[in-house]
Amino acid sequence: MLLNPKSFEKKAPSSNSRHAARLASALVSGGDGRIRLDAQGRNQYFASAAPSDALAYGSSTISSISEQAFETLIGQWRDRLDRPVAATDYAGGLAAIRNRLAAYFGLAGDDAIVFAASGTDLEYVGLAAALDGRPLTAVLLGRDEVGSGCIHSAAGRFFAAETATGARVVAQAAIDPAFAGTELIDVAVRDAAGRPRASAAVAAELSLHVERAAANGRRAVVHVVHGSKSGLALPALPDVERLVARHGDAMAIVVDACQLRITPSIVRRYLDLGCVVLMTGSKFAGGPPFSGFALVPAAIRERALPLPQGFRRVANRAEWPADWPGADGLHASRNFGLLVRLEAALFEMERFAALPAERVTHVAARFSHHVMRLVKRLELAEVAGAGTSCLATETLRTLDLSARWPQCDFDAAKAMHGHIARQSRQWLGQEIRLGQPVKTHPLADGRMAGTLRLSLSMPLIVEMAAFADIALEERLDRDMSLIGAAISAAGAMVLATPQTAPID
Repeated sequence: MLLNPKSFEKKAPSSNSRHAARLASALVSGGDGRIRLDAQGRNQYFASAAPSDALAYGSSTISSISEQAFETLIGQWRDRLDRPVAATDYAGGLAAIRNRLAAYFGLAGDDAIVFAASGTDLEYVGLAAALDGRPLTAVLLGRDEVGSGCIHSAAGRFFAAETATGARVVAQAAIDPAFAGTELIDVAVRDAAGRPRASAAVAAELSLHVERAAANGRRAVVHVVHGSKSGLALPALPDVERLVARHGDAMAIVVDACQLRITPSIVRRYLDLGCVVLMTGSKFAGGPPFSGFALVPAAIRERALPLPQGFRRVANRAEWPADWPGADGLHASRNFGLLVRLEAALFEMERFAALPAERVTHVAARFSHHVMRLVKRLELAEVAGAGTSCLATETLRTLDLSARWPQCDFDAAKAMHGHIARQSRQWLGQEIRLGQPVKTHPLADGRMAGTLRLSLSMPLIVEMAAFADIALEERLDRDMSLIGAAISAAGAMVLATPQTAPID
């Protein structure tokens, strides 16, 4: 049962430094190299292990844990942070999370939930669900607008030299001989000018690849996206329904909803179509990096083949349902870091679900209004979206920096993003985190244009939903003014121009 917003108003007592340090250490364990912290206590995406006072509009990339979630975990694990969690406790903890996720999404009792340490790792779940003895053809949609490692994991290859289980592996080698012959096909979500492609055109191209794979005795694993890095959802759900009706068992569909900018009702529609849905807890959900879960329809689990032996290097036994064929062959190890990261994400999801829908809509609308004001004030532009309204488009906006700085390409935008993360506190007295650049459209000379992303997260919406309307306007106005100043300062530094923008 979902909780009332009042249930979250009272914070747990402030934790002492020893418990906080041990929890922070746990939160950055049990992942690949991306989770590790640098000398400044932040990972490569500038997220910290402990709560931060940063102005956080970067949930399109990753989130840091909120103070409320951190203190809740301290209260739950205070007496057990000094000793390793037992394998049975790990399995019990994940079972409890499965039950809560099933309630959150309104799942049927037999739908399966599989956990992984990142959205990139979740691709292996889609492949396992698709195995039926035929060689696989992975059709990846929008490689520039999904996780960068997915070009490898979607084809059944290791995306790094180590896995979340601690195994040392060869990057880009097949995780198991079952996937050695998997081919990868890339389908674009935008045209040559950077405009989102029509849903029907994308669906038609996906259909063509399914037919070609079948003609060659292969099974297609077709990816669709619901909430890409720039907020696209392609193909539209009616076109996905038509793909399923046309091709049936000739393909398996994996829905990349890793941003989690998707409603439970839409998730259930995908599951009813027989799609595997991938989501993470570290972006819109606002949980700490990295955690993920895949929802698998009961019908797919019932006919699944045993997990290949290679999964022993990428997953632990409790992360897969006990009745999944071959799951008992996985190591009965534990990943305490993944467990607490999932618990933190679910804490945020349940807080968010307790909000009145109209209040969420209002906060998202006011966010959009203030982003448009920022774009106009800075003489920027917005990257073209799909023109539809959904949770992905309402809570994530992509700024085109090249409208103001024609020489600002993708590399320059990456430099600006880093300067803002590292130096905004020095510039403005406030640390600011924005979403990383994403490749959406080319400049006239062929280089990819520079972009930055602004996004709401569940914790930020929960915070803002509690404000009176006047206070909400003041907060958003202040935030966008600081963000505008940071973008201007970073642009002047990286692009060697003294131009700055006025601040309201």
